[in-house]
Amino acid sequence: MAELPEIYQLSTQMNDSLTGKQIERVEIKQEKCCNVSGLVFSSRVIGSTVKAVQNKGKGIIVSLSNGENMLISLGMGGDLLYFEHISSNPVQEKYQFLIQFQDGTGFSIRFWWFGKVYIANEQEIKEEKSIKDIAFTPFDEEFTYDYIRRLVNGKKAGIKSFLLNQKNVGGIGNMYIHDILFESGIHPQKKVSDLSEEEVKNLYDSMQEQLHHSLSKGSFSLEKDFYGHNGGYSTSDFQIAYKKGEPCPRCGETIQSIKTGSTTSYFCPACQRLSKTE
Repeated sequence: MAELPEIYQLSTQMNDSLTGKQIERVEIKQEKCCNVSGLVFSSRVIGSTVKAVQNKGKGIIVSLSNGENMLISLGMGGDLLYFEHISSNPVQEKYQFLIQFQDGTGFSIRFWWFGKVYIANEQEIKEEKSIKDIAFTPFDEEFTYDYIRRLVNGKKAGIKSFLLNQKNVGGIGNMYIHDILFESGIHPQKKVSDLSEEEVKNLYDSMQEQLHHSLSKGSFSLEKDFYGHNGGYSTSDFQIAYKKGEPCPRCGETIQSIKTGSTTSYFCPACQRLSKTE
């Protein structure tokens, strides 16, 4: 499932490649992926040009010249791929959604599970439930150390559920969070209210380091970018994530796993102590 580095990379590449292009054709093979019928969707976008593409959390917003916006969510995963020309370039099989521009270029989307493309005007996009409460991401300028310090103040949730809640921090999912907490020295079951000032600073630094490191390598290796290239950040880059039973790369202690809510967490019991008395 694509998380912040993958979605940010996609939106940046889309912005670079699509801005200024005029939409000529829309093909929707599976209307349940959209919030309106194919005919209505087409009527609201054909003839308009792409103004900008940006991400909001794990969503991608394609802003158009006529005030409409296409909101793309890959759900549990999918391939969002650019093509140079539909007649000379292979378009991925079994796509559900396709946009072609006046110059012959375009993109198609093949959703794995629960993906969607919604159309929304400026007012509708502000009220769209899936993104209206999404918080700043660690890649946003507003996401400073002072911001995260104020954010955690008075919170009583467990640190992992706090970070996975998109209303607190946008874009983080269950893939990167294990190494973020490991680098922070924070146990995945620790309460936010019990974090020391040093731990909050470590958490902020770790989020920036881990997510930017993935982005610098082209994001996760099992995800494709806009041009069909797989990323260079692989499971070998994980420190402790999904490595139960292996030695901690820092101290040699055996990596363990525990259930935290509905998800599994990986941690080092020596480097990430739940309390000082452990």
